[in-house]
Amino acid sequence: MGIDRTSVDAPQFRLLTDEKIQAIHDGALRVLETTGIDVAHEGARSMLVDAGARQEGELRIRVPRELVERSIESAPGSFVLYDRAGNEALRLGEGQTYYGAGVTNLAFRDIDGDQHDFTLEDIGKVALVADALPNIDFVSTPGVIKPSSANPVEIADQRAFFEMVTHTTMPLMVLTPDPYQLEDIYEMAEVVAGGPEAFAAKPFVIPYLNTVSPLVINPETVDKLFLAADRGTPVCAQAAPPIGGSVPVTIAGAAVICAVETLASLVLSQLRRPGTPFVTGTVPFVMDMRSGNAASSGPQMWQLVIAMGELTRKWGIPSVTSAGGDSKIPDEQAGFEISYGSQGAIYGGYDMVLNVGRLECGLLHSPEVLAFANEAIGMHREFVRGVPVNDTTLALDVIDDVGPGGFFLGHQHTLDHFRELWGPTLASWEPRDMWEERGSTTMGDRAREQVRRIRAEHQVAALPDEVLAGMQEVISRREATIEVDD
Repeated sequence: MGIDRTSVDAPQFRLLTDEKIQAIHDGALRVLETTGIDVAHEGARSMLVDAGARQEGELRIRVPRELVERSIESAPGSFVLYDRAGNEALRLGEGQTYYGAGVTNLAFRDIDGDQHDFTLEDIGKVALVADALPNIDFVSTPGVIKPSSANPVEIADQRAFFEMVTHTTMPLMVLTPDPYQLEDIYEMAEVVAGGPEAFAAKPFVIPYLNTVSPLVINPETVDKLFLAADRGTPVCAQAAPPIGGSVPVTIAGAAVICAVETLASLVLSQLRRPGTPFVTGTVPFVMDMRSGNAASSGPQMWQLVIAMGELTRKWGIPSVTSAGGDSKIPDEQAGFEISYGSQGAIYGGYDMVLNVGRLECGLLHSPEVLAFANEAIGMHREFVRGVPVNDTTLALDVIDDVGPGGFFLGHQHTLDHFRELWGPTLASWEPRDMWEERGSTTMGDRAREQVRRIRAEHQVAALPDEVLAGMQEVISRREATIEVDD
């Protein structure tokens, strides 16, 4: 689980001065009020106009500063996401950083090198491995199931949720293309929780939404946002633009667009139901101007990520971002990208970090990279615990006892505290002869073996038969509405 930063003086990276954060914030409010945003949802437009916004033309809405500021005040600064059993799992907005496997990759590269379109079985595999790794805290819909006669688009996401909720007890973040899939998933979650009231009281599912950059909120996003608000459950809505594509190439300008889109979503959530728990931020990309391809790593992406994180802290709202990479296979590039990304997110003070295990800019999921990430996150979490300074840790009496030329290894102080030192589960620290005796394995070899062992040994508590049947009933009911082509 995440680190409680209130317990020690934990370090946190600052990119922007307070004056720069305020300038981006003011710029976003100016754009909302003067340029406006296109809201492709009649009900949302009417709600905004009734609250004081101005409509021009069919879609354009200009949102006054006062309405945005009221919405920021209305949203909770912190809230809890629960696990499947109703236990507190993620305390968002309290200085902890949580990492999640997924989200919505198109392909799956298994530990034997086989690469293929995501299947329902692969969804379960990701959830199971994530459930067993100590530094992975939640699961996001890890893959997109290609529609087929066996898995029509109308029920593919519901079946994916079934695989997730039966292979992990952790909180789940779900992405669906349309609101009816999300509505079915909510019904399935209510079956698991023991009813609508139980689920609303201890939600373990949060929908993942994004706007359309630049400055558009599409109708499906609004419908899903309203579904979450009406149930009184949390929602995540963020901006996912390519820098230099659908947002300005300058980081400050890109941050303004991201802030506009996320604040507009926040306003809608609070107008629909004041006090709706809301998570926002950005999962950006960078346009590679040499190839026209989108990338999900590099210093400019992380400048935008951390800038948005600092804005969300100014607003007092929990934040979300991504930690993935662009390597095509689980190689050295994948290793340094996931380490760099997971480090940037925790030093930037984010609450939720998606896409752990991602390759190829979100097109491919790798269990090996998920294992790499678990190791890297553990190191970063240990670092941000900070350095306690007290009579015990200063060890002045111990230093006096050992004296010049002495050795601390056998001292009782060392015996009392050596277990506080971080140790690897995948990285090789043993001497060369021992490493050679164990097969001269690479980091990749050890990651694949870790995944094999988890799949063979890890057990997730089974849901009762009546719960499984109840979820299946929701899927079957939707399946009955599918029109079959002659």
